Amino acid sequence: MTKLLVGFHRWVSIALCLMFSAWFASGIVMIYVPFPSLSDGERIGRSEFVDISDITSLSESFEATGINIASRIRLLPYQDRPVLVVEGDSSKVVAVFADSSELVPELTAEDSRQIAEKFSNSPIISVSDRIMYDQWVVHDRFDPYRPFFRVDLDDEALTHLYVSTKTTEVLQKTNRQQRVWNYFGAVIHWIYPTVIRKDWALWDQLVWWVSLFGILGVVAGIILGLKHSLIRWKRGSPVLSSPFRGWLAWHHKIGVIFGVFVLLWIFSGWLSMDHGRLFSTPNPTFNQETNLRGIRLSTALSQVSQQDLNEFSNVREFEISALAGQAMLIAKNGQASELLMIEADLIPDQDFLISVAQTAVSNAWPSVAIRDKYMVAEDDMYGRLREGSLPEKTLRIALDDVDRTWVHVDLNEGRIISVIDRSRRLYRWLFNGIHSLDLPGLADTRPLWDILIVFFMFVGFAFSSTGLVIAYTRLGRVFNYKGRLSGKVRHLDA
Repeated sequence: MTKLLVGFHRWVSIALCLMFSAWFASGIVMIYVPFPSLSDGERIGRSEFVDISDITSLSESFEATGINIASRIRLLPYQDRPVLVVEGDSSKVVAVFADSSELVPELTAEDSRQIAEKFSNSPIISVSDRIMYDQWVVHDRFDPYRPFFRVDLDDEALTHLYVSTKTTEVLQKTNRQQRVWNYFGAVIHWIYPTVIRKDWALWDQLVWWVSLFGILGVVAGIILGLKHSLIRWKRGSPVLSSPFRGWLAWHHKIGVIFGVFVLLWIFSGWLSMDHGRLFSTPNPTFNQETNLRGIRLSTALSQVSQQDLNEFSNVREFEISALAGQAMLIAKNGQASELLMIEADLIPDQDFLISVAQTAVSNAWPSVAIRDKYMVAEDDMYGRLREGSLPEKTLRIALDDVDRTWVHVDLNEGRIISVIDRSRRLYRWLFNGIHSLDLPGLADTRPLWDILIVFFMFVGFAFSSTGLVIAYTRLGRVFNYKGRLSGKVRHLDA
């Protein structure tokens, strides 16, 4: 068994120690330079106002899209005209002019240039050809909106904007500093090269299996390390003494002290790729979202009149939604939004929305009673995370089922954000708690949190680097031995 563990640990180290070193080093970069993204608040805040004066029939515009069941409906500005953007099944997205029910023509490079100029108020250096994938729009959340034009701005930050040819929106924004640092951060850390990440199934399997073999390799190393330490301790040597010399001694000692941390960190990173394998996922199902609305979005859209739109002034984006069978119109301006209950013709207060949301959840989970409901507090351990926090006005509805499920509803937009059960709450501690030290009393205590996580990342890097030196020294010996053996064989043949 010991020989098997030694062999397995050695060859996993040869194969993966370089990856481990890169993971720890890139993890430090990611703490301070996250992967670039364009928030909805900034996207909407930089948009023009929607001109609703010439809208004819929103229902006719919807029919022109050819989408039967919509998952999202929005009203945007483009070329000083209102555009109805409808998202449906299978990542289908169609944009129609709401003042004529004509399909929006396919964007050209010149169209994208004009959109980017209005968005950024900066001069343009160049516009790319159509792009299906590149490093900064490789995530599958961009799939419905491909292809893109990349517009390079002539500003100090050397900003790049990505304009969707389907919706006319700017959906990604990067600058030179983010791009450079992310090649040393997220691209390495997530194994995120475009050629791999654009194939989600390939990327998912690759990272999951690499991490799993890493876990098993570290477990084997911890067992061997503790065994050597125990033997030395029984012979009267100090616990942290090592029977080895040089790099192997350093690797053994660091492993005895910090091996469990390395194991936990790789294990928690592995969980980031779980995707429903061991734990539940928080994403609401299509049926849950549909049942929460109570009516189809196309039905809600048919109830929206010109008068409803005129209830708001200077709006940059409208969204049509529904909750418990009641159609809603959401007016958005950057981070701020207002909500109109169409049938009741009122802008509801929080208590009214809580009541409607409770009814909606009861309709969506008819066989389960509601145990409790309350607004998620600012210091909530499950809602306010370093990564993936819930929106400010989030209602938590606790169901009285076996899994003690929580349904989170965004009262600003009347939609389900997540469905969290016991399994997912455990996942929060095993992933967020371990991998990024997102622990109560620590996560927001800076610079203590920075000192601790950078220290652990550095120790992990040092530990992996000693293993890297040992592994490739061993590999060099193997090749040298084979070379000498081959030379002897040729000599004997001669």
